[in-house]
Order: sequence, then structure tokens, then C-alpha cells
Amino acid sequence: MPDHGPTPERILELGQGFWAAKALLSATTLGVFTELDQNGRQTVEELESTVGLHPRSSRDFLDALVALDGNNPH
Repeated sequence: MPDHGPTPERILELGQGFWAAKALLSATTLGVFTELDQNGRQTVEELESTVGLHPRSSRDFLDALVALDGNNPH
């Protein structure tokens, strides 16, 4: 069977993998995990202040990080 290139499903899979990696890299660069490790559980507003997250997108960003852990029941 000839190879006709990547399927739409494979393209979406690669894109989602990149999205997950970018979210983790951004969180690491911003120091989200270090902040939580050093100071424990915080509200969204506290994290916005301590690591410089913008209020307009912080909830979506943090929700995306939680969603990366498939074992976390939220």
C-alpha cells in the first residue's frame, strides 16, 4: 500500500503533543512548579501575582496543566 503522507488524525496527534510540551515548558519557565513546591497550594490570583500570569488567560493555562495529568481527578 502506498504511503500518502500523514493522516489528519496523525497531524492532530502531533499538534496536541506539541501543545502539551509547550504548556509544560511555559509553566517551567514561569516557575509555576517551583512556586507551588516552595509555597504549597495557592489560589489562581496568588499564582498570577507570584509568577506573573495574566488574569485573562491564567485559569485556562492552569486548567490545561491539570488536564495533562490523566490520573488527577481534579
